[in-house]
Amino acid sequence: MTKQSEFDRNIPWNEISLLPPAGEIESHDILKACISAMAALARANALVKTLPNETVLVHTLPLQEARRSSEIENIVTTNDELYRAMTSDRIQTSAHTKEVLRYREALWIGMDSMRARPIINTPLLEQICSRIRDIQTSVRTHEVKIQNPTTKHIVYTPPIGYENIVRLLTNLEHFINEDNGLEPLVKMAIMHYQFEAIHPFPDGNGRTGRILNILYLIHRKLLDVPILYLSRYFIQNRSDYYRCLREVTEDGNWEQWILYVLTAVEQTSRETAHTIEAINILIENVITQAENKTKAIEREGFVDLLFKWPYCKITIVERELQCSRITATKYLNEITDLGLLERQKVGREYYYINKNLIALLSSV
Repeated sequence: MTKQSEFDRNIPWNEISLLPPAGEIESHDILKACISAMAALARANALVKTLPNETVLVHTLPLQEARRSSEIENIVTTNDELYRAMTSDRIQTSAHTKEVLRYREALWIGMDSMRARPIINTPLLEQICSRIRDIQTSVRTHEVKIQNPTTKHIVYTPPIGYENIVRLLTNLEHFINEDNGLEPLVKMAIMHYQFEAIHPFPDGNGRTGRILNILYLIHRKLLDVPILYLSRYFIQNRSDYYRCLREVTEDGNWEQWILYVLTAVEQTSRETAHTIEAINILIENVITQAENKTKAIEREGFVDLLFKWPYCKITIVERELQCSRITATKYLNEITDLGLLERQKVGREYYYINKNLIALLSSV
C-alpha cells in the first residue's frame, strides 16, 4: 500500500494511477474471498436454467436493479408505479419513474451492443450514459466536484482535461478487455473504482458504472443473463462503500475495496439464488392451484406471462399468446377468480396483478 499524501479532495485528482495497479493485488484474503464469491455467483447463474422460462427473470430483476441503483442517486419510485409504467405508455408517470425505466433501457442498449460486438469501450459507455440521462452525453470537458449529499462538503474532485480523461479511459478499456492475469471479480472491483474515480461524464457516472459491472460479468461469461445486481448491497452498506473508495484514492489501499466488492457479489448471488428458488415455488403454486379448474393453465406460455408481467393486461396476453381478446379476458378472469391474481382498474385500464410476485420482488 502506497501512501498518497499529496491527495487534496478540493483539487482535481489528475494523479490517478494507470491500470493495472502496481504491486501484489491478489492477497491470500482476496483470493479466498474470490473463491467463495465465484461459487455463489455460479450457483445463481445455474439456477436460472431451473425456471420454465428465463425471461421471467430478465424482465423483472433488471427493473429492481434500476430502482435500487437510482435510489443511490436519490431517485425514488415504487414497484407498483414501475410495473404499471412498464406495461402502458398511456398512464401518467413521475419523472423519477421515467428515469428508472431509462436505466433499464440503458442496460438493454449495453446488452445489444455486447451481442453485436463483445467489447466494452468509451463509445458504449457514452451510449449507456446518454440513455440514462435522456440527452446526448460525451466525455466531459469541464470540472466537476463530488459533494456529500447531506453536508454538501466536497469529498472528491475528479481529474480534468479532456485529453487526460480520454487517456485514462483508454487505459481502462485495455484493462477491461485484455488478459492481465487477474481474477475476473478482482478486475471488476478495480474497474469499478477506476471508472468512478475518472468520473468521465457530467452526470450519470454512478448508474453507468453499475451497468458496466453487469456487462463485464456477462462479457466474462460469469453470467448468462443480467440477473445479478449489487445496488441493494451498496445502499445497505453505503458508508463502507464510500470509505473503501476513499481509502484507494487517499492511501492506495486496494485490499479493503476489493474485499468489499467480493462480499457484495457473494451476498447478492446468494440472495439472487433465493429469489429464483422462491419464484419457482410461486410458479408451481399457481399451476397446482389452477390445475383442472381452468384451461388457461394448459395454454403454453400463459403462466410465464403472469411472472414476466407482474402487472398484466388483456392486450399483453392477446399479443404474446396470439389469441383473441375474448380468450385473453377469459383466462385472466378465471385465474383471478381462483384468487391467484388481483384485478384492479387504474385510469381506463384494468391490470391483473400478481401480488405474491410483487411482494417477493419488493424484498429484493
